[in-house]
Amino acid sequence: MPVDDAESMIREVRPWYKRWIGTRSIYPERHMRFINAASTLSEFETRMTLAPRAQEELAAFLDVRLRIAERARARTSSAAGRLFNILSRENPDYVRLTGSELKDVLQIIGSEVDDIVDPRAVFDLRVDVIGEALATLQTYASSTPVQS
Repeated sequence: MPVDDAESMIREVRPWYKRWIGTRSIYPERHMRFINAASTLSEFETRMTLAPRAQEELAAFLDVRLRIAERARARTSSAAGRLFNILSRENPDYVRLTGSELKDVLQIIGSEVDDIVDPRAVFDLRVDVIGEALATLQTYASSTPVQS
């Protein structure tokens, strides 16, 4: 899968409604209380995405995300498939990750990411980088003896 070198490896994702409120209102903080009202479920989701993952869990997570991107790539051959990708927000070239997930992936491939990534932000990471991290995790798992 050839990827253009000029294409960015990581893209930050900003929700459309935050951009819209910032440009439409004189007092955007007045409207942000409706967007930032966290329910119990979304607070649980936030805490779970910020929790560190074991290497086996991260390998399974990346494998699922990589398969989703491969299915999205297969669907791009037809107009209905492209429409499905748009509606489901699946991208064949990028995988959407939270900041803490991105930090885990970049640490696996050997990047220094101490305070670069905001754990609560959302980013898109190229599929080839995900594949490289998954291959690194699988080779590490195969070379490490199983402890009983």
